[in-house]
Amino acid sequence: MTTKTRILIVDDEERFRESLARVLKAEGHTVGTAPDGLEALNALASNEYDVILLDMKMPGMSGAETFHEIQLQGFDVETICLTGHAAIDEATDLLQQGVFDYLLKPASVPEILETVQRAMERKLLRHGDIDISQLIDGSAAK
Repeated sequence: MTTKTRILIVDDEERFRESLARVLKAEGHTVGTAPDGLEALNALASNEYDVILLDMKMPGMSGAETFHEIQLQGFDVETICLTGHAAIDEATDLLQQGVFDYLLKPASVPEILETVQRAMERKLLRHGDIDISQLIDGSAAK
């Protein structure tokens, strides 16, 4: 299944954010970027995204705080957390609260692409746009 996804990358490191955006765009995805949690919330309010790649350590509003605000505001987006600092307790808590996955930086491009694809599949399943048999036989491409 190859679904083109609308992705928001939220990271205070501009070089990382922009290079990841280029890679995802080259794969055919629509990509937006934000340098912090507040701008991410503004982007979510004005554009529809399927998946958000969310850095955990940012000045101002942390990734965890941003995730909680995303939930409070009811945005329909799958969240993949990215961090350079392994924090098992935080990861476990966020996964239990609905984060789709938690990747350690530097995550490889194939790992990010595969995780984005799985997140999009979960969103499509939640909305009833595909069923599990389509995932199994590979016919769920949209």
